[in-house]
Amino acid sequence: MRAGVFALVLSGAALLAACDIEGGDPVQHALRDASAARQAAALKTTEEEQAAAARRAASAPVAPAEGDELSRLIAARRQAVADTRALLAATTDPALKGQLTGDLKAEEGRLRALEARAAAR
Repeated sequence: MRAGVFALVLSGAALLAACDIEGGDPVQHALRDASAARQAAALKTTEEEQAAAARRAASAPVAPAEGDELSRLIAARRQAVADTRALLAATTDPALKGQLTGDLKAEEGRLRALEARAAAR
């Protein structure tokens, strides 16, 4: 008798494990899957853009050759502004656009301050 009850409980547990726990609306499942696919594509695009920016930075000549630290820093800030503008133009995510806009304004402010310091020299 005990073995029969145990087998019944075990088979019931196996049936529950095989069931689709989420259930629900198939349209909601399709929307969730499509959203996940869009997110993965956006992540891949962002990674590709970051890799391209790293390649551009690695291949860019060091400016200027005389070793003026301020001039090199200004050149790096200009490149950062250009990269941020390119990424801002390429993205469609509103949250990322807002963050990049804030970053761009801050980077442009730093660039203006460095250029003013260089002009005062």
